[in-house]
Amino acid sequence: MANLQSAWDSFLHIVSTSRSRSAVTLAAVSFAVCHLVVMGSGSSPAGITADLDVEIPRQLLHFGAVICRFALPLGFLVAGFATRTKTARISHRKR
Repeated sequence: MANLQSAWDSFLHIVSTSRSRSAVTLAAVSFAVCHLVVMGSGSSPAGITADLDVEIPRQLLHFGAVICRFALPLGFLVAGFATRTKTARISHRKR
């Protein structure tokens, strides 16, 4: 149980740094924006035949938002925590 508490404290310390906080915030905002685009660009009802000149770009936007809904937040988190790890290694070597 003590090991679990130590791991939780370490996690909270990492997440509370400013760079990590901004990475988590960017990930949450990008997920929310892409999720709203996905919800707003869903397919049209089956009974309505839409103009293909309008339908194809809308479906491409929907597909791109579905992919970006998970890729952008993951990219922000990896970039935010990778730079923190790199900075921690450099400061550890100087000691």
